Amino acid sequence: MKNTTFLLLVLFLMLSVSLHAQRRISSSYNRLGIQAAVTYGGIETSNFSTQSKIGYLAGLTTRANVYNNFTIIYGVNFFESRTGINLQRETGQIYHEIDFKTTGAQLNLFLGHKLIGEHLSFEAGPILQVNSKWSTSDEYKNYYVEDYNLQAKDLEDISKIHLNVAANISTGFKSFKFWFQYQYGVTNMFKKLNTVELQQQEPKAVNLEGHMGMALAGIVVYL
Repeated sequence: MKNTTFLLLVLFLMLSVSLHAQRRISSSYNRLGIQAAVTYGGIETSNFSTQSKIGYLAGLTTRANVYNNFTIIYGVNFFESRTGINLQRETGQIYHEIDFKTTGAQLNLFLGHKLIGEHLSFEAGPILQVNSKWSTSDEYKNYYVEDYNLQAKDLEDISKIHLNVAANISTGFKSFKFWFQYQYGVTNMFKKLNTVELQQQEPKAVNLEGHMGMALAGIVVYL
């Protein structure tokens, strides 16, 4: 409950700053854009053997000047992220790398600085993320996780609200830009999995911890 309250407060502050900034810069450069990106990464954890996978992100973003060479970027994006985990049908059989998928929305607020006019800039800031369960195809839900007496379906109910931080480089022109970003999750996506029931089922499933980690490469076209 405390984490949820904190994250909702962050969301409120992000929206408040965005609206305040938009009022201040209404007569300056303020562009709405449509963007899309390819992602590479997933949930990073030392508890399970995981592999990074390719996903995607797309949404709306606004870039605006605030003061001298400083800019503000805020927007909402929808994403799909995949992570590979080794599973086996029965104990002792061959492991297969199976994708776990989570989808959701991200609300970002970045402060940036122009390094070379409108052609090169650096941005960084927080991202509020709301995501779905961490699930795999129905045919694999009863498969067992490598080195654990846990089935794939036991890992589905991850935490749903998270805070990430990101660093971003943008290059291009006023009408379109290419951007490259890395984001990392501050909050533990596996926190909700740390239950007495799961630990009774598998004593090794204690203090599970996983964080979102993604590298992104994208393009934004301003309207």
